[in-house]
Amino acid sequence: MIQIGTNTTSDTGGGSDSPTFYIIRRQDKLVGLFSNYIVFAGHIRYALSKGWLPVVDMQNYPNAYLEPEQLGKVNAWEYYFCQPLGIGLETAYNGDNVILSNGGAHSFPSGNTDYFNDKDGVLTEWRMLVKLGLLKVQPKLYEEIISLRKKLFAPEDRVLGVHLRGTDYNATRPYQHPIQPPIEYALTKVVEKLNEWRCNKIFLATEDKFIAQTAKNVFGNLCVMLDKEFINYSGTKTVSQFHTDRENDYYLKGKEYLTEMVILSMCNCLVSGRTSGTVGVVMMKKFENIYTFNLGRYGVIGLD
Repeated sequence: MIQIGTNTTSDTGGGSDSPTFYIIRRQDKLVGLFSNYIVFAGHIRYALSKGWLPVVDMQNYPNAYLEPEQLGKVNAWEYYFCQPLGIGLETAYNGDNVILSNGGAHSFPSGNTDYFNDKDGVLTEWRMLVKLGLLKVQPKLYEEIISLRKKLFAPEDRVLGVHLRGTDYNATRPYQHPIQPPIEYALTKVVEKLNEWRCNKIFLATEDKFIAQTAKNVFGNLCVMLDKEFINYSGTKTVSQFHTDRENDYYLKGKEYLTEMVILSMCNCLVSGRTSGTVGVVMMKKFENIYTFNLGRYGVIGLD
């Protein structure tokens, strides 16, 4: 029996003798990898609270990391992450009781100041999903990232992670999304925290070519970034719609972003704009110190 999840306490999932599989899906092909990460985290927690078995489906719904010709054939989630409980789509869809999530978001870490300050233990609770291995990075990919991190930094380095979004955020100012800091202000804060927290290296995660060049001009070899193609933005597309002329670009785009986020999680301290990536990174790691820019939200007065 297949049901469409309503995300209410009235969902029963069918009979009690057979397990209920909860298929987590997203019907928005433009959202980024860590938007999915935090939204899926909410669905995983919801499914477990019901006694259901969560399974992520990025195979049967178009998304930014699946080549169009691979739709229905490959689960893009499994490029980067393990299934929460190790259960694949074939097993889930062949179950006696199947619930499809509503295709949107459920309760998820919102990235407001209460979350980053861990008020009432809200961040600690979301971190438990990572600690329990329910959002586990694919082991071979994780090993590759670990190896890269060792090449970028010496064991004795104290690294300040910096995550700054630009491009479509600055141009389109998406409604209710957190306002990103101007680059000059952001780098001033980086200088301040670099000294205050006694870090000797910076790892910068950004997609924006102007931000990358500006940071490199200011910090020189102190600033380390991935060797990748940055976006010189001029238009109205979202970042997820940008592609380069290379083989496996859909997959590689997600791999590069995940690599940046995991390396950020390995830094000692963090300075960051508030984005889905930042929300996910602080689920992965409890930093010595963290500073997030709290500049409000685009188009809204009074929301943090």
